[in-house]
Amino acid sequence: MKKLLVVLLALTCLGAIGFAQQAAAGPSVSYHLNGFWVGNYDPNSKLNDPTENSGQQRVWPTFDIAFDPNNTMEIGLRLPQTVGVNVPSSSDLAGSLWHWMWTSDLTASAGMKDSPVDLKLTIGIMDSVLTNWWYDNNGWEWEYGGPSNSPGRHWDALLTTINGDSNFMGYGLSAGVGPVTLHWVNDFSLKNTLVGAEASLMGLGLFASYGVYQDYGGAGSGNLALEAKYDVPAMGDLTLKPSAFFRDGLYNSSLGGGWAFGVDVTVGYQAFKVVVGATTTSDSTLQHASVTGFYNVTSAAQVWVGAYLDGSSGAQSALQAVDIGASYTFGSFKLMVGYVVGGTDQTNTVNGVNSGSTNGGNEVTLGNDNVGSIANGVYFGSAIAF
Repeated sequence: MKKLLVVLLALTCLGAIGFAQQAAAGPSVSYHLNGFWVGNYDPNSKLNDPTENSGQQRVWPTFDIAFDPNNTMEIGLRLPQTVGVNVPSSSDLAGSLWHWMWTSDLTASAGMKDSPVDLKLTIGIMDSVLTNWWYDNNGWEWEYGGPSNSPGRHWDALLTTINGDSNFMGYGLSAGVGPVTLHWVNDFSLKNTLVGAEASLMGLGLFASYGVYQDYGGAGSGNLALEAKYDVPAMGDLTLKPSAFFRDGLYNSSLGGGWAFGVDVTVGYQAFKVVVGATTTSDSTLQHASVTGFYNVTSAAQVWVGAYLDGSSGAQSALQAVDIGASYTFGSFKLMVGYVVGGTDQTNTVNGVNSGSTNGGNEVTLGNDNVGSIANGVYFGSAIAF
C-alpha cells in the first residue's frame, strides 16, 4: 500500500509539472446547459387543482475548463426542480453546486503517454456510478430505482453508487491496462468505497462492481453488480445490441434489498431503431417492460413512439403510458417535445404514493439526470452545448 501511495504521489507531482508548463498557453472553456420544462394537465387528477403539478422546470449549467489535453476542471450546477413559474430561493441556490472536480490523466501529464498503464485521477465534489449498462429510452429512465410496489414509477436498478442520486466529496482512480480498466472510488470519510473492473474485446463488454457503504447503508452493507453487453457484428444495414445486468443489494433494506435483473435489445435498420427492455425483482414475472421505436427523419430530426408496461403486483393496469415525441438539433441547440398518454396508475390515486395523491407519473430524464415526472400531458426539453 505504501509503495502504491509513493507511485501515485510521484505521478501526481510529475503531472503537476507538465500541467503548469502547458497551462501557460491558456485554458479553453466549453459550456453546456440541459433544461427541462413540462406542461402536465391531467383532468382526471384527484387533486383540487388539476394543473397543480404542471410546469416543472429544472436546468443544469456546466462549465468544462480544459487547461491542457490531460487536465480538466468541471464546475456544474444542479438547480432545484421548481413547479410553475417559481424561482428558486437563495437557500435552494446555495445547495446547487453539483460538480466541482479536477480530472487528470496522470501518466500522459507525466510524459508517459505510451506507458502500458493509463492512470487517471478525479478529485473534488462529484457523483459516481460504476456501471456499463444504462437503460435510457429517449429520456425515460429508471436510474436509481425504487421498490416495485410504486406502480409505473421505478425500475429496480440497484446501481453501485455512493449516496444514491446525490453528490459527495471524494476521489476516483482508474487504471487502464490493454482492454481492462480498474476503478476505485472513495469519499473522503474513507467509509464508503466502490471498486469495479471492466473489459471490452471484439464487441463484448463485461463489467463487475461492488460497493461498501458504512455511512449510507450501515456497516457491512454492500451492492454487487454484474453486467454484459455485446455489439453483434453488423449484417449489412442491420445492427443488433443485446445487454443484461444482475445486481444484488445483499439483503440490505436501505439499499432496496434483494436482487434485480434486467435485459434490453436494440435493433437498428438504416434510419429505424427499436429498443425493447425489461427489469424484474421476481423469479416468476417481468415486472417492468418498455418498447420504443425511433425514426431519424434527417440527421438532425428524430421521432419516436414508446409504450411502458408494469406487471408488478401493485399496478392497477399493465399499460402505464404511451410516449409520442420528437427532437430537432440545429447548431448547438437541441429541442425535445412530446406528449404522454398516462395509464391508470399515472392519472389516478395510488395508495402509498405521494401521500394518497396522484402517482405523479413516470420519472423523466434529460441528459441522464432526473428532471421530474409526467403523468399525462405535454413535455418540453432542451439542451445547449458550445
